[in-house]
Amino acid sequence: MSRPVGVCWDIDGTLLRGGRVGGEVLRRAFVAVTGREPPPVPMGGMTDHLVAEAFRDGLPPAEAAELHRRGADYTREMVAAIAREWHGRGPELAEVLTVLPGVPDALARLAARPRVDQLVVTGNVRAGAELKLTVAGLSPGPLDLEGGVYGDLPGPRSVLVHTARATLERRHGGRVALVVVGDTPRDVEAAHAAGALAVGVATGAATAAELTAAGADHVTEDLSDPAALVAIVTAAGEDPGATFRERADR
Repeated sequence: MSRPVGVCWDIDGTLLRGGRVGGEVLRRAFVAVTGREPPPVPMGGMTDHLVAEAFRDGLPPAEAAELHRRGADYTREMVAAIAREWHGRGPELAEVLTVLPGVPDALARLAARPRVDQLVVTGNVRAGAELKLTVAGLSPGPLDLEGGVYGDLPGPRSVLVHTARATLERRHGGRVALVVVGDTPRDVEAAHAAGALAVGVATGAATAAELTAAGADHVTEDLSDPAALVAIVTAAGEDPGATFRERADR
């Protein structure tokens, strides 16, 4: 490879499915912080920080205004409450969690490639991400959790990918190619906003057609053919500029 490659892994719907546990964690955190039940919001591809904002903004106007007056204190309290709610949920998660097809092999094959870093870049707060990966048997393993980027950061999901790029460029002392692997159109949007290649995996809520329509550079039904992902990552390292040329030619 002519350049290091960072593979930025989403967790939910890409590496594993965790059932309804995460939704219950978010609900209980909101109740703890506000004393209210959260309104229904579509959460696919959102960070926990963005979910906290969506819960607030989905309330009746007077109730939302009350939380807006709390400013950043509200979202900080929510992020802390979400992390606390994950404590002790390992047995509950173990009953429902499934690792998605091809994931362990894909991680192992990429770990064997030179100049490839695998980071979690996830909408989960770190406590939730680590618990899910541990219960799934994927941590400890080739995923870099210390260098990972988590859903406590404010702003759009692209902030996570920009942060991952900055982390890897400091590590390697120069430019890197990035490949984002995720299951939602928001993952695709975030990848492109940060100048990364987007690989859509249709193992979450979005279909392959929806990921294609969102502009994913590569789409696969699942990761049961890990060699295909390895080829994509290898090509990104050999010609990082190809992503931008392909997009410009569309």
